[in-house]
Amino acid sequence: MSGRLVIVAGAPAAGKTTLALALGASLELPVITKDDFKEAIATPFATGDIAWSRQLGSAAYSAMFIVAERILAAGQGLVLESNFRRGMSDAPLQALARLAPTVVIVCRSPDALRHKRYEERAGTRHRVHIESAILAEWVSDDSETMIDIGSPRLIVDTTDGYSPSMDEIVAFARSATIPQAMKREWPVDWSERVRGKDCPMCAEGRLEVAHGSSRIFEGRVSDAYLVRNDVGQRGYSVVIWRGGRHVSDPTELSKDEASTYFDEVLRVGRAIEKHYRPIKMNFEMLGNSLPHLHTHVVPRYLDDGEPGHPPHFMRIDLQDEPKIPEQAYARDLTALRELLRD
Repeated sequence: MSGRLVIVAGAPAAGKTTLALALGASLELPVITKDDFKEAIATPFATGDIAWSRQLGSAAYSAMFIVAERILAAGQGLVLESNFRRGMSDAPLQALARLAPTVVIVCRSPDALRHKRYEERAGTRHRVHIESAILAEWVSDDSETMIDIGSPRLIVDTTDGYSPSMDEIVAFARSATIPQAMKREWPVDWSERVRGKDCPMCAEGRLEVAHGSSRIFEGRVSDAYLVRNDVGQRGYSVVIWRGGRHVSDPTELSKDEASTYFDEVLRVGRAIEKHYRPIKMNFEMLGNSLPHLHTHVVPRYLDDGEPGHPPHFMRIDLQDEPKIPEQAYARDLTALRELLRD
């Protein structure tokens, strides 16, 4: 059941954590809870007041949403649990729901029962929760925790066990469908684009600056550009086929063309490796949006945050990414050109 997001919500003491853990076991998904983050963040610090607790709660939400986004972006699934609130949590939850099939499960039980449960567990949990202060300002109305982000939603009565049953809840979680934002179709003229129709890489010729990035290497059949956007992968470059005709996939190259092109790609890779000293090099030929042969040359580092996976920037729109500072870009440009000089 990978690649699914199951959001479990509800008011304090509504039984949501217990249900989330049971769902995680049934669906074989990791369970991420806001309280786990909050308790971990609070551990090194002295106990404060309710304002301190809420500040740590805000930090916990931020950390939780980042971790959840990374998991979903990698194609994995999870159960996400907290007392999410309408208005406050809608936007980040909707952003996550665009990454994977998503369902929302809201736990609910009578206020008197929730209050009793909360009193009974007071003093048994981590000191960050300041339970006496929560009880002193107890909110009986749970309507603000009845989140609705547009994904399929199931209300579960936790007064006495689960209604609907656990089997029905699991079945509901498994029924999550692909969100509309994830549905894609190939362009109707895709076959023509593959053959070179309106290809921008063919039309641009052999430019010194392409797509805002400067050329570091001009080979017999390719140009290589040091990408100007700061994507967190120092030295990320793109090698573009410039062999005098449109080529979509490397299988279209003759033996001699392939030998020359890949030799030039490797020259660029070796220069990047020598200058930046990464721990690994990635060479990716995609072309799923622009079907003209080009190779992404991506150095990988210990601190790049995506060990074991393709780099994160390959899955996002780079248009809004910041630029590498001019001085640093110019310095690297000069160094790479020198290394690639004939």
